[in-house]
Amino acid sequence: MSSLGELKSFADAAINRASGRVSGIIAKVIRSTGSQIRFSQSQVDISNRWEDLRLELFVVVGKAKTCSSQRSVGSENDVLAAVEDTVSLAERLPESSIYRGIEESTTRFDDLPGQFDERIDDYVERAPGIINAAIGAALREGAKRTAGALKFSKDTAFMRSSLGPEGTTKRTAFDFNIRAFQNELDYSGQGLCCGVKLLESERQVVEAGAHAGMLSKQAIGAKQGEPGVYDLVLSPTVAANVMGFLPQTANPYLILTGSSPLGDKMGQLLGSEEVNAYDDARYPGGLGSASFDFEGTPTRRTTIIEKGVLKSLIHNTSTAKMYETQSTGNSQLIPIASGLMMLLPGSTNVVFDNGTISPDSLFEGNRPTIFVTSNWYTRWQNYQTGDFSTIPRDAMFLVKDGKTKPIKNLRISDNILRMFKNIAALGNDRKQVYWWEVDVPTFIPSMRIADCRMTAATQ
Repeated sequence: MSSLGELKSFADAAINRASGRVSGIIAKVIRSTGSQIRFSQSQVDISNRWEDLRLELFVVVGKAKTCSSQRSVGSENDVLAAVEDTVSLAERLPESSIYRGIEESTTRFDDLPGQFDERIDDYVERAPGIINAAIGAALREGAKRTAGALKFSKDTAFMRSSLGPEGTTKRTAFDFNIRAFQNELDYSGQGLCCGVKLLESERQVVEAGAHAGMLSKQAIGAKQGEPGVYDLVLSPTVAANVMGFLPQTANPYLILTGSSPLGDKMGQLLGSEEVNAYDDARYPGGLGSASFDFEGTPTRRTTIIEKGVLKSLIHNTSTAKMYETQSTGNSQLIPIASGLMMLLPGSTNVVFDNGTISPDSLFEGNRPTIFVTSNWYTRWQNYQTGDFSTIPRDAMFLVKDGKTKPIKNLRISDNILRMFKNIAALGNDRKQVYWWEVDVPTFIPSMRIADCRMTAATQ
């Protein structure tokens, strides 16, 4: 049986097994093959390769008893056991307070073009050489040593709903993270890249290595930064984590649970008229791109922020009915606790319009400005008000009186709504960002933010 044939067979087996016991079931079967190559001390030291076949289920029993599950399967018996466990649990659960239905339109989907690179099987042998080229680029820029990882994968998935929709997706993906160091750990730089086209990755990976090495050399001699209020220039890496978070909270589930600062902001001005942001599951090359969502609803581009104004929320079928609107094709199985998933709206690709000025022009002016190139450990003190803090990591610079000097040990301690309103300028260097601090693929440029509060990193 072909790989796709096996996926279809397993989905059919799941739906047939649940027949008569459920009022609706969605079965999605995904075959994933991937590799991760890690390096430290500028040497490749770990290479892992895996293959996984997993089943994702959503079942509805009666009017509104729902249950979701995900597990690895290796045979039809594993599929039948998963269905039995999921349906049995759903039968014992109370009715869901937010479930209003799933997609009923019978639609057949073709995959989006350009999301699968046939050369991925050859990439396994070429990847170590590509990593070594990136390491070499970092060392030539002045780094003393490097560490990081390259991950790449291919997924084939088949979804079928008992209510009619079905579809197949195929995609490839890569993401690369490199950190470059001097003899002092404080003097470091980071480079990132990601995408779906492996041929393009070779150039991007080497450029990321060179960027990390350059930043680590420029960070030499970094001194303790002084807490205060500064204009900030955020690289795309940092902007994706901080500013890119706000469009993700245009989600009715987060609003209903008090986990979004946008609950009462519909139609209000959030930021500069230059700022436009979308949820776009059809964006070319997006790691979150697909032609349909988990329910089998066609995906689309949804305008979240237009000229600075909050315009729309994302929806699945249930939240759309609650809000008396239409699904935006954002239905996903979302982990909400250890081992627990729910069918909810979820972001696909967050896309900001590109800016019109060069990144260097973001530093023009006489105000003291801090350039933040990377950040870790973003923590939200209050999701509803938007209060948060995050620690700049790797190279950070103070630009003052026409001079640039490296600094360290400061923390951004501010409010996302206030910072969004203070977006002063957008660079023309938009890129896709995805790594462990940015788990929703985000296309975003560098940004200048006025009057941001910086505190000592130990506070």
